[in-house]
Amino acid sequence: MRKKLAVLLVLFVLIVLLPICASAQEKRVGLGFGHPNTVLIFSYDPWVAKAAYDFTSGHQFLFIAGSYTLINSRPIAGPFTASLGVGGFARFEFEGGDNSFGANIPISLEIPMLDDFLEIFLEFDPGLELLPKPRLTWKSTCIWLGATIRLD
Repeated sequence: MRKKLAVLLVLFVLIVLLPICASAQEKRVGLGFGHPNTVLIFSYDPWVAKAAYDFTSGHQFLFIAGSYTLINSRPIAGPFTASLGVGGFARFEFEGGDNSFGANIPISLEIPMLDDFLEIFLEFDPGLELLPKPRLTWKSTCIWLGATIRLD
């Protein structure tokens, strides 16, 4: 039952984001793996929305984040670019854990390929939980390796 609710929540978020994505300058969609297990990424420059989940037994939660990109794809060395943003997140526990809300700073290293159609990324999002109490914990920090494709 809880997995169905999580899937419905992710679908609802996607439907809400579609009109916003339609007016963006550069639109990207992607998939990443890490902590939490899997993340879906929707980027509509300069805004980024992420829906992540972890359904491992005894550790089930849904993670939703949004951020504004301050520095986007700045060249750093060779084919590598870097991005930096600020944002917020919400983490919903399904098995008796505390739900949490907070702020994060997404930092990513990217490798654009195929005339920037494909982008491989490594992202680190240190998060500061603000509710239920302010603290910096591992469960509010995200690390993903994945890829995005340009839609326009």
